[in-house]
Amino acid sequence: MNLSDYAWYTSYEITKKKLGEVKVLLRRVPYPYLGRDEYGYIIFLPKMSVLSENAIEYQGEAFNIDNEYHRQIAWDLFKASNYYLSLFIAASSAKEYADFAEGRNEDRVLNAINLVEDASINAYIKVFHQQLLPDFLFADTVSHLLLKSSDAIRDEGLRFSSSILSYYKTGLIKGSIPEEMRANVVHVAGILKELEDGMIELYRENKKRLDSGESPTANFAIKVKTLYRVYDELQRYESETSEIPSFPYMNHLSRSSIFYKINSLNLGEIKNTFDNIARHLNLEIDFDTDYSTSESTQFLSDWLLSEKSRDKILTRYKAIGDGMHFKSFTFPEEDYAEYVRRRDENSRSVRRIINRLGVIYNLSGEDFRRDTGGLDLQEAIQVVASRSDRTDVFIDETLQYRSQAWAVLVDVSHSLRAFSGEVKDVALCLTEAARRLFRDNHSLGVFAFDDKFYIIKDFSETCSNQVCARIGGIEHGGMTYLSDGVKMVSEVLRRRTEETRIMVVVSDGFPAGYTHVGEESKNQIKSISRSGIHVIGIGISSRAVKDYFPVSCVVKTPYDLMKSFVNIYLQYTSMM
Repeated sequence: MNLSDYAWYTSYEITKKKLGEVKVLLRRVPYPYLGRDEYGYIIFLPKMSVLSENAIEYQGEAFNIDNEYHRQIAWDLFKASNYYLSLFIAASSAKEYADFAEGRNEDRVLNAINLVEDASINAYIKVFHQQLLPDFLFADTVSHLLLKSSDAIRDEGLRFSSSILSYYKTGLIKGSIPEEMRANVVHVAGILKELEDGMIELYRENKKRLDSGESPTANFAIKVKTLYRVYDELQRYESETSEIPSFPYMNHLSRSSIFYKINSLNLGEIKNTFDNIARHLNLEIDFDTDYSTSESTQFLSDWLLSEKSRDKILTRYKAIGDGMHFKSFTFPEEDYAEYVRRRDENSRSVRRIINRLGVIYNLSGEDFRRDTGGLDLQEAIQVVASRSDRTDVFIDETLQYRSQAWAVLVDVSHSLRAFSGEVKDVALCLTEAARRLFRDNHSLGVFAFDDKFYIIKDFSETCSNQVCARIGGIEHGGMTYLSDGVKMVSEVLRRRTEETRIMVVVSDGFPAGYTHVGEESKNQIKSISRSGIHVIGIGISSRAVKDYFPVSCVVKTPYDLMKSFVNIYLQYTSMM
């Protein structure tokens, strides 16, 4: 399982949300944080990257993957971030604080909310997710060790609030602070502990109600009382900075300047501090280092293999595209929740496409699904699970299915930004149809272009969640290098051994970006068609595509796509 899938599945297990309600995005951000869109929360997690053969980067820190505890730290911070932000969604009342924030200092309000919600989350963990406590205690240990000494933090307000956070979460204050400030820190941490204990009691009393899916925000009143008290205490010390302290794995509401680099840690220091924190917090937790080492090694090894595979694919495409105008060759960012949303909205159109194409295969004698023959186990499981009356779950092994290679090329340039939803829908519908009808996922490649070239699905890849997430992550921008796009995909198709090779190009038919790109596009498409590769153009609300593609259709909706594409396909295949 790759890191995106792990984060996505784990988050939905914790939040209990419906598919598509929460986005989990791995992006190049310095710290984890929560955002929102019209559907709900977005979890932003820092993306890991490979620095060298034995080093990776996470949250701006370099980790030596040959070092056992470096692997543990990187993996635990990643896990804890995903856990924490998911728990925030499950237990938070943050949206209820609007009235409290009115007329008050915004940074101080956010700081107080951050502390109050953290106490609520800690209570939620102890009642509903006790198995996560060792991971959080390990993350708190690392966070405390990386935290700058209090006397090294010049801003008095930041020193006070970061000391509160540290003392509440670990029972320790890093460095020395004045006695009066220490007393105030201990007092505020005590207020937070009172809230935590109160929330634990409420959660336990209402466990059955909460387990049934009712929101824990019903306990909002006890949080508000604590919020007033914490806010008043924070007013004791003025702050010159807008920084709101959070441990590295927590929800970040601002930049962070209160942590040292990771290289200063050693395994003995981590173990001693872990035991010390557990003792101060009266927690009987034994961190299973053997399991943690094994888990971190396994997941990071799988991720590194995946990254090497991606790099190998990219290297191949860069070599093919050498000399073309493209600025770069890359994979789109991944957004599986967006894919799920678009798929659900277009499920009827997808089914119609599949049914119509299935009829075509039957009429042409090429349908590989039959009522008798060799059992297709995957199809049979789906039929049983859905209680369907279908019986076409067999493969006629005597029938030779004509081998086809399909390449779908999607224009994601700036000129189609207004139709970004439609472009995703068209790409999704065509991909879903092709991958469900072809026995071999390796007969399908999906690509996109603007002034860059994007690999959505290489022929060597299966139609995994990761590939689907790339469709969901399609973004628009840049110029329309149509000539380079079709040339690039044609070169990829020339290397295929299938009997029939088909290129489907989704565009508005307005190439732009360099001199004579329109003329070059026409000549390129003619040359590709003469070479034996069959090219079909699909115009998104634009008839201009007909000026470039002899075989084409214009669509506005996925339903239009279903009607027009199937008709063109039927007409086109009858001539093959």
